Amino acid sequence: MKKWFEQLGKRYQLFIQERYGVDELSQCLSIVALILLLPSFIPSLRFFCLASLAIMIWSLVRSFSKNLYKRQEERNGYLKLKYQVIQKSRLLQNMWRDRKTHRYIKCPHCGGMVRIRKPDKGKTISIYCPRCNSSFKRRDRKSTRLNSSH
Repeated sequence: MKKWFEQLGKRYQLFIQERYGVDELSQCLSIVALILLLPSFIPSLRFFCLASLAIMIWSLVRSFSKNLYKRQEERNGYLKLKYQVIQKSRLLQNMWRDRKTHRYIKCPHCGGMVRIRKPDKGKTISIYCPRCNSSFKRRDRKSTRLNSSH
């Protein structure tokens, strides 16, 4: 029996030797599949079980795939999307934290966000973008809207 387990272990090592393996995307897919499995216990939401099964199969196919280049492209796309979501959420957190003292303005030249101190009501200010080294003028619109409504 011990020899049989040793042979099984060697066969498994040979099988897994040139495979891609588990990465961040496979782990995320597995977690999503488990989360989708939870509502499938409600009789009217049984289709979640099929979606969960499909995602779990996709995760396993990725893990056992020999096409390393394709799996790395998928992983890089996932990491790029994950990075964009994290950056956007951090920006929103910072905007909320600084809502009373600062404004975040989008640069018209490069599209980057510039953080400035809240200007006086209705004043036009000159803003320097450190990302593209350009300057532009902006009037504090939020404050003028409040003044014009009175």
